[in-house]
Parts: sequence; structure tokens; C-alpha cells
Amino acid sequence: MHKGAVSTARHRQLLVAIVAIVFIAVASVLAGLVAGSIGTITSTADRIDDRRATHAAASALQALRKQLGATVRDNAYWDEAFAQVSSDARVEWTYENWGSTSADYPLYDTAIVVDGHDQPIIAYRNGEPMEISPDQFFDGFDALLKAARQTSTADAVPVHFVRSLAGTALIGAAMIQPSTIDPAMKPDAFGVLVFAKHITPDVVAEVSESFNIAGLSLDPLPVPGRLSAALQDVSGKEVAVFNWPSEAPGTKSYAMVDKNLRMAGIILVLFLCGIGLVGGVTIRNLQASESRARHRSLHDSLTGLLNRAGLIESVTGALARAKANGSTVVLHFIDLDGFKGVNDAWGHAVGDELIVEVARRLKETMPEDAFSARLGGDEFAVVTVEDPHQRQRTDIGQDIQAALASVFEISGRTIEIGGSVGVALSPSGSVETGELIRRADVALYRAKDLGRGVTVAFEDSFDDESSRQADLEVKLRAALSNGSIDVSFQPFVDAKSGAISGVESLARWVTETGVTISPEVFIPVAERSGLIDILGLQILRKSLEAAVAWPDITLGVNVSPLQLKNPRFVAQVKSVLQATGFDPSRLSIELTEGVLISNPDQARRAIDGLKAAGIKIALDDFGAGFASIGTLRQFGFDRMKVDRSLIVALDHDQNAGAVLQATIALAVAFDIPVTAEGIETEEQAMAVRLSGCDALQGFLFSRPISAQEVTALYFVDREQPASLHRSRKAVPQSARG
Repeated sequence: MHKGAVSTARHRQLLVAIVAIVFIAVASVLAGLVAGSIGTITSTADRIDDRRATHAAASALQALRKQLGATVRDNAYWDEAFAQVSSDARVEWTYENWGSTSADYPLYDTAIVVDGHDQPIIAYRNGEPMEISPDQFFDGFDALLKAARQTSTADAVPVHFVRSLAGTALIGAAMIQPSTIDPAMKPDAFGVLVFAKHITPDVVAEVSESFNIAGLSLDPLPVPGRLSAALQDVSGKEVAVFNWPSEAPGTKSYAMVDKNLRMAGIILVLFLCGIGLVGGVTIRNLQASESRARHRSLHDSLTGLLNRAGLIESVTGALARAKANGSTVVLHFIDLDGFKGVNDAWGHAVGDELIVEVARRLKETMPEDAFSARLGGDEFAVVTVEDPHQRQRTDIGQDIQAALASVFEISGRTIEIGGSVGVALSPSGSVETGELIRRADVALYRAKDLGRGVTVAFEDSFDDESSRQADLEVKLRAALSNGSIDVSFQPFVDAKSGAISGVESLARWVTETGVTISPEVFIPVAERSGLIDILGLQILRKSLEAAVAWPDITLGVNVSPLQLKNPRFVAQVKSVLQATGFDPSRLSIELTEGVLISNPDQARRAIDGLKAAGIKIALDDFGAGFASIGTLRQFGFDRMKVDRSLIVALDHDQNAGAVLQATIALAVAFDIPVTAEGIETEEQAMAVRLSGCDALQGFLFSRPISAQEVTALYFVDREQPASLHRSRKAVPQSARG
């Protein structure tokens, strides 16, 4: 071969060698860069997931605190609870409402109530009395009580993790107090309600599932090589630790493609593309995981609707858009009517099915751009947006009620419920989220006060009414404290002789400024504020003290349905009878039929107790509601009072006489004496006499009068043979109106 040719070949070989070396070097550098990139992707993905899991664990701890704090607040800041904890029935009441529910209530397993001296009234765990005092069972229990007493209603309820003899627990406490605190009250003397929830394996498993934290465990200390979140007490000291393994999605993803990476023969470009693909898949998986966790945190697990947090976030976003485009955000709060009866009759499983079906109907009924939420229990919310440039939609509240009024078919059962709806508007986003929710809540309560099954839109006057009601409650408390609630009496006469055969006591309240407040106003206030038991007993005592002077006639006293719910009501009535020396056979307790229908078992127990004491029971306002023949037969009333509406109808309804006769005949068939109320004319008096009434009451004979005036009439009636009706000159001027 020619020397030049050899030189050329050598040069070519050298060039090939150089190219090969360069290629190997470049490939090595690229491989290093790729390996480094893979390592970066892997570690970054692992860190992102670790941060997600750590954030989820922190959110879980915060959610547990908030949930228990809200439960403690709802139960402690309660007028009835405040009244009951200060009453003689506090042990029974607190056990019934809190102690017994610790057996199976999902939000707490321990319920403790202490008095103003921090002495336990009740202490129950898992439905059983605690054998060890709370301060020995829970670390830092006294410090928790101190923190609760230093917390105002505007502050968050103190909730912390503690060690107990049964393990790690979440515990919260708040003073039991009314909605309005009298300045004369000393908060240091208030009782304190304590709820605790032990972090059991079931709780840990629920947190693990709800917040997508696999392998979560509760340990005394951090576990090396695992992620952790500390559970801290009131002082910030570590009580226990949530530990869980890192899922290392990046590392796992890398392992899935490791074999491919080791295949030296794969083209570098494809290799790099594969790595890029793996990285993209990993990121998408992480994003999907975070999206699922976020969805779970904002949605109700049973219905799939938004939860309260989701509602707040969605409303806030809608309000921001409304500020920009001038639309109106409309918030509807919904409370199911009759849902508790479904749960009581058929159990929570059927109740859950009904809740799911209600959610489905709401989604089907509402406009496409509306969104719905379940706020908990049987409370829902619907948000719609009204465009000012488009035609207004139909009344959404009526659509909701129509959807709920239709019959539900649940597990072969036909169920009928209804709904009350409160509505609040935010034109152009002018009402912020918190205030909009408050207004919808106020409107909902107004709807329920109006008898349920109605839709009420919030008005500014509602706040004025709330303030007026609060002021009236304060004045009523003061009036009950100084005994300024008085009693008037309206006589009723024998239908044949016209002689006074009895009186009905009526509560009367004239304020210090001389303003007369109707019982139709202050009695509902007493019922809502938990004062009805005190008011009822004061009226009963004053009535008995006055009626002792009229030994030959009976006394009728009206009783609120809420009084019958008091397990000590019968004992209290007997105590007042004994103290006043009043003959029980002269006392007639008058009940309306509503309490018999809504709480028949409770009414049965109270009526049996009163009748056993010799007290008579009268059914008031018969004919105005739904009391049936079965009701008359079941409860064995001693007297029936025909509602005034049946008497008034005699003047304008040609069928009223037949209805009245049939009503009275029904009572006579059961051998129940009948009193006709609201008699104002001679014609009405004659009609009810002929229909079979044996006692008459109304302005024709006398308006409500004072005890002194009754005494005058009583002795005139006994000394003169003429009846009250025939001797109208003997009626005091005030009685004639």
C-alpha cells in the first residue's frame, strides 16, 4: 500500500477514534445529566408528596380540634343547658344530654360537667361513670378548666391534646352560659362542660382514609425514617406523634423504569423522552392525588355535595365574581322538617338514605349554575346567582319546598318530610361571606318559628326583632326575679244555674313603666330562653294562693308543652299544692292537643303522674287542631274545652251548629264534661247549652278580673241565688271591660 494511503487510513481511524471518544464522552455527560435529572425528579416528587402528607396531617389535627371545639361551643353556649345545670335536675339533665351520649357519639367519648367550684356534676366515659376523678385521669385537667373560664364567647374554645390513663385524647372545655349574660352574674360561678375524644386506632384509621395518609400510626415518639406530626398540649408540649411512611412516589416511579434505563442499546433520545414521560406521569399523579385530597376536604362524604368549608370557599368566589359583573348571589339555608322522626322510627341507615335522596333532588331541581352543600345533619344550602341583565328565575325557595314535599320511597318505605328555607341576598357582592351566612341562618330560624314548611327572606328588621327579643328576655328575667308577673282570672259558669263553677288563671305582665305585655308575646320568649319552668311555677303558685279563698269552685291553669318535658314537673306541682294547702281535686291542668301528638309518651307519663296526685286534666282548644277520637280515649281527660273558633262560627256559618253539636256529642260519648269558651252573646250561650255544654266562659259573663274581684263575685254569688249572668250589676266594672 502506498505510504500516503496508509497515512490517510490512519488519519481516518484516528478520526473515528476521536469521534468515538467524543461520542462516549458526550454520551457519558448526557447520561450523567440524565441520571442527575432523574435523581432530581425523583427527590423532588418525594419531597412534594412528603409536604402534601405533612400538610394533610396538620390539617387533620386542626380539623379534629375545630370539630371538637364546635361541638363544645354548641353545647355549652346554650340557654337551656345554663338553666338546667343550675337547677335541681342538673344531674339527670346533664346525663341525659351528654353523659349517656358518650357511649356512642362519634364526636366525643367522654363528657364531664363541673360546677363553679370545679367539682364534677357528672363524669362519664363511653356511657359509664368514670371511676377515677377527671384531674387524675387527664393530665393538665385543672389548667384546661382555668383556660375555659378565661375564654370569652368571642374567643376560640380551648381544645388540646393530652395524655390520659386510657391513652392520648383530644379535650376541649367551655363555660356553660346563656346567650345573654346578666351583669349581676359571676362567670366564676358558671359550670364548665368538657368533652374528650380518645385517639383510638379507629380514629387514626379514619384520619388516614379521610386525608389520604397511608400507614398512619399514633406513637409516643417520632419513628426514625418516617414522617411525623406532633400532637401538642396547652403548653405546646409534645403529647404524642402521628407517624407515617413516606410514599416516595418519585422513587417508586423510578423503580418502574429502572430496567429501561439499564438498556444501553436504547437510543438516547428515546431514553430521555422516556424519562420525561415518567416525570410527567409522576407529576400528574401527584397533582391528581392533591386534587383528590382537596376534593375530599371540601365535599360531604355521604352525599358528594359541598361541605361547610366548600360552601364558604364557593360563596366567596361567587361574591368576587358578583362584584365584577353586578350579579346577585342568593344563599338558601334549608332545614328538613320531620327528619328526626324518620331517624327515631327507622334508624340512621334509613335516615342516611333519605339524606342522599334529598341531595339528589336538590341537584336535579336547582339551575345548572347553582351549587348545593350539606352543612351537617339535616341542614343543606343552595347558592344561586341572578344575572341583572337576564330575566329573574322563579322562586328557588318554593322549588326547594316542592321537591322536598314529594313522597320519598326509601327501602320500601313511603316517607313524607318537608323543608324550611331561609334566604339571604348579596347584590353585587355587597354582603360578605360571613354576614351572608349569618343572615341566611337568621331567616331560617324565622321560618321555623313561623311553623316550618315556609320560605323566609332576610330583612333588616329581623336584627331589630332579635335585639327586641333579647331585651324582652332580660326584662322577663328581672320580672321573674322580683315576682312582678301577676295573675288574672276569668270565671266560667254552670250552664244551668249561671253560678260560678270555676275560674281559669291567666298570666299578666305590666312592666315598671306601665306597659302591658301580652302573654302571646312573653310566653314564647320564656319558652325559647328556658324560663318557662320558672314562669309556670310562679303562675301556678300565685293562682293556688288566691284560689284557696274560693273553696267551692275549680281552678284551671294552662301548662306549656315544654313544662311537660321537665321530668320533675309532676313533683314540682305536688310540692306547690302541699305548700299552699290547695285541694288537688279542685285543680285542673289545661293542655293543648299539640303536645299530645308531638310527644305522646312523654305526655302520657306526665298526665298519669298528675292524675295519680288527684289533679284533673283538661284538653284545651279542642276542635282547632288534629286531636282524634283515639286521643280522647287514650288520655282519659276530665274535661274538654271547645275552641272559641267553633263558637264564633255560629254567627256566620250555617253548618257551624252541626259541627259544634257533633264535637260536643263526641265528648259526651266518652263521658267528658264540656266547657264552651269565647261566649259573647246570648245566642251563642243558648246554642252551646242546647248542644250539651255544662260550663260556659266568655265576655258575656266576665272578662279576666283580679283575685279581689273574683272574691267579691264569689261571695255575692254564694249569698244571692241569682247567677253571675243574671245579676250583671254585681259584676265589677273591670270585669265588664
